[in-house]
Amino acid sequence: MAFNSKQYKDQLSQLVALPSVSCGIPKWDMPNLPVIELLANWFGDAGFKTHIMPLAQTGKANLIATLGEGDGGLVLAGHSDTVPYDENRWQSDPFKLTEKNQKLYGLGATDMKGFFPIILQAVQPYLQQKFKHPLIVLATADEESSMSGARALAKQGILNTTPRYAVIGEPTELTPIRMHKGIMMESIRVRGQSGHSSNPNLGKSALDAMTDAMLELKNYAMSCNCNIAIRVLQYKHPH
Repeated sequence: MAFNSKQYKDQLSQLVALPSVSCGIPKWDMPNLPVIELLANWFGDAGFKTHIMPLAQTGKANLIATLGEGDGGLVLAGHSDTVPYDENRWQSDPFKLTEKNQKLYGLGATDMKGFFPIILQAVQPYLQQKFKHPLIVLATADEESSMSGARALAKQGILNTTPRYAVIGEPTELTPIRMHKGIMMESIRVRGQSGHSSNPNLGKSALDAMTDAMLELKNYAMSCNCNIAIRVLQYKHPH
């Protein structure tokens, strides 16, 4: 089946036209439910069983669309929200899909509303076949801010199977990536003891202790070929 570029552009244009900014600053945050409902209609028309999963926040929801039944299966996962935008820095309307120099511009066109019309194109040749394992499409909320959509999905365990594989539709310049960077945040608190220059041995320097800790962390980072960002905060213990 040939790629239907007209249909792809039309569907992407409709998605871009629906604002779905997610942000920790309330005045910039927006619902994503209109995007989810539109996707549910499209996947439902294609034969998927669709489930809209409301979140605690008003106007926020996930979509779970399933084709086929059984154990295992493949998950195609993406998010339905976008980052905030500064209209003054855009050369075109962020909510209108614009084609220029054979590229499509619009808020969220690549990251990552464009993934869902691609899925609909890719499954077309297989819609009349009986799947031995399910194909599950996830569209989550608030990936760009609180991850509330993914958190709710993990907490409620609404999937009826444990998928064997997953493809995340984040843009990677069409280069498949098997692993992704992670993040871990820890804190170390060092408490010193005040002293006097007349007898320094009675004091304990918190800075000296923290310097030793930072050196150990840097050595560890070199040994495991990872990056560690260290931020030192001064904390004055109340007397």
